[in-house]
Amino acid sequence: MKLGQLTLYRCRPRLRTRVLATSIGIILVFSIALAALINKLYQQSSMAAYSRDLASQIPMVMAQLSKDGLIRANDLTAWIQSLDPSSSDYMSVLCSPDNHTLWASRDVRAFDIDDICTLFPQQAKKPQYLSIAGFNVVAQQLSSDRQPGDSNNRLFVLRNVDIQKQQLADLETETWFYISLLFLSASAMVIAACHWSFSPLRRLAQELIAITESRQKTLDDDYPDELQDVTQALNRMITQREKQKTRYRHAMDDLAHSLKTRLSATNALLDDNSLSREALNKRILEQVSQMDDMVQYQLKRALVGQCGLKREDSPLAAPIESLTGMLDKAYRDKPVTVVQAFDPHASLPIHHSDLMELLGNLLENAYRFCLEQVTVRLDDQGEVWQLTIEDDGPGVPECYRESIFQRGVRADQLNPGTGIGLAVCDEIIASYDGNIHVTESALQGAAFVLTLPKR
Repeated sequence: MKLGQLTLYRCRPRLRTRVLATSIGIILVFSIALAALINKLYQQSSMAAYSRDLASQIPMVMAQLSKDGLIRANDLTAWIQSLDPSSSDYMSVLCSPDNHTLWASRDVRAFDIDDICTLFPQQAKKPQYLSIAGFNVVAQQLSSDRQPGDSNNRLFVLRNVDIQKQQLADLETETWFYISLLFLSASAMVIAACHWSFSPLRRLAQELIAITESRQKTLDDDYPDELQDVTQALNRMITQREKQKTRYRHAMDDLAHSLKTRLSATNALLDDNSLSREALNKRILEQVSQMDDMVQYQLKRALVGQCGLKREDSPLAAPIESLTGMLDKAYRDKPVTVVQAFDPHASLPIHHSDLMELLGNLLENAYRFCLEQVTVRLDDQGEVWQLTIEDDGPGVPECYRESIFQRGVRADQLNPGTGIGLAVCDEIIASYDGNIHVTESALQGAAFVLTLPKR
């Protein structure tokens, strides 16, 4: 399976390979097209030069025809006769409409071809390359010669272009050489440009590896504009993942902290010989039920966060009665009086599980540090509710009154504890847009004041 997966990975096309193959393919096509265009233009230029040179050679052609008695020019006879057609490299052929040779100049006759006109095309409005007796020639139909009783005869002018053909071949070879050199240079530049252009992606991959190995926290923000949306989205995802990991870690810590008190109360119930078996079973089932609710609550907090929990009106008296009953068992060696200074029907706009967590942490702290009295008071402050839990214990030194709401910070280093409970309270209250602080109690101990918006 691993070998198959490795083979599949290696066969997977790479983006860099695609870009390089596409770019080099485009350069190759354009290079071939450019070379063909250059050669075509040179051929057309050569033909045009031949046509222009042919106009200057017409008198020589006329002299060839005149010396063989095929034309008569009374006024130009002396001039034509004065020309020496042998000094021209142009040859002439007169063909009948049915492609029979009517006349050929001396150089053409030297080719020793029975009927040369059969080699010429019927329509030759443009110069044509031909191979005659091993020679490369250019044939051009010059004009039509009308004789009495004859149809249209055609006059062809020929020129040996072996040298020009060789020059054209040399030019074509040279053209392909330089085009190939251009192609290789352009391909090298494309490869270099591709390597440089894809360097941000390679750096992105390296940074992601560093993040997975915990050597880096987030991606840098100096990527090109085209990658900014991607890197920002990845940073948000990384941040959300870290927050989720933090929520899970806090949830597990909070769960352990919350279960500790329930387990202590359960142990106290098991050691209470005054309870009947039926009453003991009932009380233990209550503690197990509360622990199950606590586990479900903490898992939900870890999954959706505090803001995902539904806001609802939760009665205040019932959870306090349940918690004080549990704490009385856990701290049975310390007689504690809990004074409830609020309307028995009062409720708070907070999720029931959040309220249980808040009251459980604050009452457990109050029981631990008080001497004999704890007071729970609820005041209506207009747009907010103010819940105060105070005790008659030693209080909280002023230097710790802000830091104790941070995880792991404890004002009392003598008694056992984790420093998590008050941090959990601060997180819960903050999720409802409220706040919590500690001050001096009227009972000379600590007073934890919670402010919670009504809606």
